[in-house]
Amino acid sequence: MNKFLLITKINLLGSFNFFNKQSKFKSEKKKNIIKGIGVTLIIGYILFYVYFIANSLMPSFIAINKPLYLLAFLFSICSIYIFFANLFKIKNIIFDFNDYDLLMSLPIKRSMVIVSKMVSLYIVNLLYTLIVMIPGYIAYIKYLNLPNDWLFFLLLLAIPIVPILASSIIGIFISWLTSFFKNKNIGSYAIYLLLIIILVLGMYKINGLDEITLVNNSVNIVDKFSSYYPLTNIYIKLLNSFNIVSLLSFVFVPLTLFGIFIMFINYGYTTLRTRLLRQNIKSDYKLTKYAINKPIVSLYKKEIKRFFSSPLYVLNTSFGCIMMFLLILIIIFFKEESISNFTKLGDINAIIKNNIFMILSLMCVVSSTTNSSISLEGKHLWIIKMLPVSTSKIFISKILVNLTILVPTVIIGGTFFGIYLHLPVLEFIFLYLIMLSYSIFASVNGLLLNLIFPKLDYENEMRVIKQSLAVFLTILTGIIFVAIPFKVLDININSVILITSFVFLIDIILIIILHYYGERKIRCL
Repeated sequence: MNKFLLITKINLLGSFNFFNKQSKFKSEKKKNIIKGIGVTLIIGYILFYVYFIANSLMPSFIAINKPLYLLAFLFSICSIYIFFANLFKIKNIIFDFNDYDLLMSLPIKRSMVIVSKMVSLYIVNLLYTLIVMIPGYIAYIKYLNLPNDWLFFLLLLAIPIVPILASSIIGIFISWLTSFFKNKNIGSYAIYLLLIIILVLGMYKINGLDEITLVNNSVNIVDKFSSYYPLTNIYIKLLNSFNIVSLLSFVFVPLTLFGIFIMFINYGYTTLRTRLLRQNIKSDYKLTKYAINKPIVSLYKKEIKRFFSSPLYVLNTSFGCIMMFLLILIIIFFKEESISNFTKLGDINAIIKNNIFMILSLMCVVSSTTNSSISLEGKHLWIIKMLPVSTSKIFISKILVNLTILVPTVIIGGTFFGIYLHLPVLEFIFLYLIMLSYSIFASVNGLLLNLIFPKLDYENEMRVIKQSLAVFLTILTGIIFVAIPFKVLDININSVILITSFVFLIDIILIIILHYYGERKIRCL
């Protein structure tokens, strides 16, 4: 038992490394404390925001005589989020973690390692559940008494189980499917993008309702979601009145299935791991002469291969680009009236035209491959530090990878929306320029923040790509630098020129800081 708790503790410290005070250096301790304070403030803000929304919605739920639907709505949101947040994690968490050789060499059972990984995943998702459900509960009891308060807290512990189980099974199945492709990454990209398209179309179908108020839409979402996820109805019934059969269905049946899943993984672990991590090698290899490239070209090729070698890296760092192309496809294949009904925002063309500069700029700043490129070097960072090339060339190669993804997006997105919205020539030109300025900002800012907040001792790359502080701060600062100018200024061609010039100036400042600070910082890593 002590071994199990120790492994679980280590796993959790890997997820919440900013609370780890076991550091040899005072500077690292201070940095961990600052990270912890920052994350605590963010969690506090989210708690307050969820409470504010729940408190404002509760009177309307009471008015339609469905107060428990507030908690059911938050339950649905939690379940959907946990499912999609973990869909692509399971392979890295159970089968492809960095300390595999170390853990398997220790005098502990493999089943204990697997269970500890799954328990750690459960605890992390339970935290997400508490952040959403507790403020909703406080808003509910402010107006009404909950028949079984103790039951609410018991059910809280069970909410993440089924979404984690479902996402794990589907995630393993997707990884198994992609293992049949000659190029596993292309297969992964195809399946992941197909899932995104299905999700968008599914949301379109679910939201095609006549109700216009937020509460009615929430009720409709709960009803629709419960038709696919029966535990939603059981959850509402249990909150209304205690029933032992319903409790067993909600808590103990999922726990049993969870245990069976872990037993299955443990039983076929070696076969599954071999299958999921196998590499397809071409048999027609021929020895040829290698071309000699300039250092910057070789570094760029290395970085671009590293980027495309990980579907998780590609999909998470190219999120804005993917959303832009999905928006283009929606505009092409769906009628304007259908999009307006779906979004409930009225004239969609007018909204896009009035906000196109801000929308496309936001899509650029949330796409950054550099915010985890240093961290992904991990224990091999010393290799690039020892290369006979300047540090600036290493930085440029990493920035060029992000621009390789964003520049085509700028060209395609700018051209499509410029023609679609019939923009004047000057606005057309500055649509390209403002997207380019924010693309450079996302690239340099992401790299600089990753140098300040590196995570080189990661257990698996998912921790770096999705959960590191550098990634969060890159997205946050990007959104701030887009939102504030566009909200403060009246959007016209003059303000767009001013914003574009300002962002280019910020880009130059960041490049100078990266040149002088970055070279000193990377030597210390």
